Amino acid sequence: MNLTDREILELNEFCGAVVDGTLTDAQRARLAAWLRDSEAARRVYVRALGQSASLHNYAAEMQAEAPDAPVRLQKVLHFSLWWLTVFPAAAALVLGLWFVPRLTENTVAVDAPGAGDFVARITGSKNSQWSGAALPPGARVAKNQRLELAAGLAEITFDSGARIVLEGPASLDVNSAWNGTLHRGTLKASVPHEAIGFRISNPAVDVVDLGTEFTMIADGKGAADVLVLKGEVEAAPRAAADQDTILLREKESCRFASSGVSDVSDRDKKFALFTQPLALDYFSAAINYVHWSFDEAAGDAVQADVRGRPAGAFDLQIKADAPASLAAAHSEGRRQHALRFDGKLYAQAPFPGLSGSTTHTVAFWVKVPADGKGTDAYSMVTWATNSKKLGNRWMGINWNKDPVEGPFGVLRTDFRGGSAMGSTPLHDGRWHHITVVFAPGDDTTPVQVKQYVDGRLESSTIIPGTIRPVARATAKGITALTDVLFLGCRLGIDGQRKERFRGEMDELFITDRALEPQEIVSLMNDNRLPASALAATGFAPGGPGDE
Repeated sequence: MNLTDREILELNEFCGAVVDGTLTDAQRARLAAWLRDSEAARRVYVRALGQSASLHNYAAEMQAEAPDAPVRLQKVLHFSLWWLTVFPAAAALVLGLWFVPRLTENTVAVDAPGAGDFVARITGSKNSQWSGAALPPGARVAKNQRLELAAGLAEITFDSGARIVLEGPASLDVNSAWNGTLHRGTLKASVPHEAIGFRISNPAVDVVDLGTEFTMIADGKGAADVLVLKGEVEAAPRAAADQDTILLREKESCRFASSGVSDVSDRDKKFALFTQPLALDYFSAAINYVHWSFDEAAGDAVQADVRGRPAGAFDLQIKADAPASLAAAHSEGRRQHALRFDGKLYAQAPFPGLSGSTTHTVAFWVKVPADGKGTDAYSMVTWATNSKKLGNRWMGINWNKDPVEGPFGVLRTDFRGGSAMGSTPLHDGRWHHITVVFAPGDDTTPVQVKQYVDGRLESSTIIPGTIRPVARATAKGITALTDVLFLGCRLGIDGQRKERFRGEMDELFITDRALEPQEIVSLMNDNRLPASALAATGFAPGGPGDE
């Protein structure tokens, strides 16, 4: 028996209560009956709790909040074991579902999760000298890559938005978009609001940033000084298991070592030194974009504002089945007017080069109805791909309608052979800013999908999917749609599908490169890219975001 959308929502609510430890007796009885009588409910339950455990393991990358998962995971396991003892006949099925391998012989992992994932970029330097392979301006930094800076200064911008300036000689492991490990040397970290929870570790201490600036000096022998320049950090000593986490505020500092916690020597001198601005050369690549404001009050045409492309070449055409749909297509938006999709109409525009191997960033505001059904999820933005690596398939930005594969209603990006899943439900009737960086890559680089919701990095790990053989004649439908942008319309291998998105969209930008985290925030807040990005030609003196 299949579950209705309403039942799926209720079941997901129960699963969330299990994870949070807030399940009431009435909910427990309802859930127990459901799991006893419905195989579909049991599958949803197991997948939801299994994903909760996975999210715990990857919390440092997928989310920024300091994880409270050890307690939550214990509650999940406690309830799961209770259920297995109540319904032993179903235990074998559930355990089989939980531990079944994620990859099958029909699954093609375009790139194994974590293999070659890029999570940061070199965005600034001054007289930098690298040990081993040099990292040129704009170079990408992979997950788990060790950086050995012999001399000079280098700024690393993480995909979470955190920025650190490393002073050589120094050794730093870039663990993920949310954390790094300083083995020796000095770093200065600047963490904006969107990257709160960013962590720097050392053999002596773990520092979790609460939105601030701080400096860490590691002596290479297992000790480190931590000085807070602005805001607050939480510093957890690693040498003594019974040592409480220390909250350090502005102008406070501590030295962490195997012998314990002590005062920082030359504290005032170090604060005076590290509060001084750093004279770096900052790197920002030139950028072109296409922008649709959707500010037209009527009609079936939407004009595009372009930079670096021919004017008028990217205008959208609204396709409506009935005059009433077209009349209702223009609504009040996040900024002036927006385009309303009623589940029937869609829009399309020519977009030369969109289907190839070039990296693009798609950013827009979206409002998904709180009563949105799974049939309304496809597709907010989509286009056909046409490259050696991805073949003739499609790439689509949707919200997730399948709770077996991820949380219901979260941002989801699909492409040939994989998907990326967010964590914030979008179907709440509110405006959310969506940014998706899609880098198809070539034969030597992995596919990259980075999702941001309201300026905050939500996911950068790809979940492998299944690729089924398709007859060449069938693929002609999608091939004919090469370099065409679609809004509100799902694509399939045979071309356009009947599924339509329901919701509202405003201020859509598509750029010809990956946006940096601070550029995403600027676009969200100001509806424009920083002037420094628009004027960029490479390295230039001054700070990031200088106007």
